[in-house]
Amino acid sequence: MKGYDKMYILSFYLLWALITFLFGMLFGLDFNSFNELSFYLLGFVSLLLGVIFSFAIQLGLLSLVGSIRKDTKFESNFNHRFANSWLNLTLHILRVKVITTGKENIPSEKFVLIGNHQENYDIIVLKPIFKRNNISFIAKESLINVPVIGKWIILLGNIPISRFADRSAAETIVKGIRQVKAGMTMGIFPEGRRSFGNELINFKPGAFKLAIKPKADILIATIYNFSNILKDYPFRRQKVYVHIHELLKYDDYHELSSQDLAKKVKGIIQIQLDDFEEKYRKKK
Repeated sequence: MKGYDKMYILSFYLLWALITFLFGMLFGLDFNSFNELSFYLLGFVSLLLGVIFSFAIQLGLLSLVGSIRKDTKFESNFNHRFANSWLNLTLHILRVKVITTGKENIPSEKFVLIGNHQENYDIIVLKPIFKRNNISFIAKESLINVPVIGKWIILLGNIPISRFADRSAAETIVKGIRQVKAGMTMGIFPEGRRSFGNELINFKPGAFKLAIKPKADILIATIYNFSNILKDYPFRRQKVYVHIHELLKYDDYHELSSQDLAKKVKGIIQIQLDDFEEKYRKKK
């Protein structure tokens, strides 16, 4: 699949080059006029339009495939792999380098992924890491209204959740529990809202019912520096970090209440955040 991702990214650059060339011809760009300011201005405009149109075509392809595949099952391997390739392209365009440790801890069987939450694009970074697992998430409800993206959120089995702790939010957790029982891998952010940084906010114990009720193992992920992804873009490439912790088996936590489990997982994530912070300071 890694090779397929590279081909997908390569197709973006080929389209970019072709469209840039076509706009250059349209603008009457004279490649022999290197000494004129107009050459560089028109060249820049052609490059800019090339990248915009190339990405728009990729977005259109995403929409087309989504429409064709709308009646397929949530666990469709093709759907998840296609989505992962598109997400990797997005990360490439955003100039994001994802440094992941602990990949060996990812099991092949179902689990519930629990991690800290920094920004709306956390899922964009996390999902492609789990290439062997068709993972879906409890996702922000407002994302459903985003053109094209909203269609894929539903197609991949993600479940929208209200930002309010109301009855609909509880029903969302129940839907998620059903999907985990059916054999799907789900992810959730127990903070319930973005922290906008590397500091944790309170975990909601109710989120852990997604694992407790179906007696699922928990895979913990700590993310770091996701809030910096768009900082200084496009002039600086940003590094973000993900650590996958050892699998927390159901037998190892089943006697804990949801409140105690929330404290335990939060503590594990906090230790890793402190470790990331120490290493980040050393690099600075």
